[in-house]
Amino acid sequence: MDFRLTEEERLIKEAAARFVNRELLSVEGSFLKQKEPFLPPGDPARRDLDPQIRNNLAGKARHAGLWAPELPESAGGSGLNHLARVLVYREFGRTVLPFEPPAIPAVVAKSQSAKRIAAGELSLSLAFHELHNTGKADEITASYRSSPEGFSLCCSGLDVFNPAADLFLLPAKEESSSRISLFLLDKSDPALSILDEVDLNTDQRVGALAVNESTLPPDGLMGDEEEIQKIIAGEQLRIAARSLGIGSRCIEASLEHARNRVTFGRPLASRQAVQWMLADLAVSMRLATWLTLEAAWRADQGWPYFEAAALAKKKAARMAFEAADVAIQVHGGYGVCKEMPFEGFYRDSRLMRLLYGREVKIDRRIGEEFLRAGSKEQGARNRRSEQGARGRE
Repeated sequence: MDFRLTEEERLIKEAAARFVNRELLSVEGSFLKQKEPFLPPGDPARRDLDPQIRNNLAGKARHAGLWAPELPESAGGSGLNHLARVLVYREFGRTVLPFEPPAIPAVVAKSQSAKRIAAGELSLSLAFHELHNTGKADEITASYRSSPEGFSLCCSGLDVFNPAADLFLLPAKEESSSRISLFLLDKSDPALSILDEVDLNTDQRVGALAVNESTLPPDGLMGDEEEIQKIIAGEQLRIAARSLGIGSRCIEASLEHARNRVTFGRPLASRQAVQWMLADLAVSMRLATWLTLEAAWRADQGWPYFEAAALAKKKAARMAFEAADVAIQVHGGYGVCKEMPFEGFYRDSRLMRLLYGREVKIDRRIGEEFLRAGSKEQGARNRRSEQGARGRE
């Protein structure tokens, strides 16, 4: 296993780091600055970038070759491999600014809308409902029928993030068989409706997608079960990479503050409790980093990587949550101030622990695979023993 970066991967990593430092971290402070002397009563205002600033940043990210990293260049993306994507999203994870390259699955490249999605003219959302918990086909509730005209879809109450999107990727199970397919739906379809749209947090909304006998042409079919698994694994790697960025930012800021902050005549860094917290966090950071790099490396080698991506996402998201918690403790009252990034990292990492594989579901799935593999190995040993016994007879 060789994790040495190629020349191209090294240049991509450096380009992403420069972009984040110059374009995002330089304006993070002004974005987080509270305009009012006191927070108004009620729910907090939605955090979002000014549209003009967002468009400007998107243009610079495209020019740097960092935009839509999974989408092929022919469809308006950057066409990066898995490891390069991890490096890019890790750098963007270092800022709480709500801006990062859009995660557009490569399967969308076959759609006529691919270039418009990459250009930002159309937005895309995954309508995977509970499927992102385990990745198992049992979680798919949408159904479809094949017909000479194409496909007829039906579903109700599917949880979707970004319900304001123009297009939705929806996995569905064929009624007459166990075949699973992936479809691209247009929100303008009169058979499609969004229900119960609410704020999930200050950055994101969630809603319920319902489709009442929507008829799709043959080109509405995007892929099969393998493509669905690749999308889930891709999202897990993206979350893991972003978590690594959060962890590195929290560790660096905590170390700097601990060295400079003096309480009761001593620097925080000299206190054993602070040293232990940061040391434990550094170990967790290294573990999550290697798990994420290994999963991305396996994907680029064409090896099975779905379980590795799930494990990396679990460990990295948990580490990011702990890193934000440690940063808040080390910074004291400053840590929970909204003009510092740590409370935002804390909320974001808590949500990431629930997306595309809740920790307990990942534990159960990996445990099932471990037991299944162990049973196969035990069976093979028993057969070899029986064959040896018969040979001796």
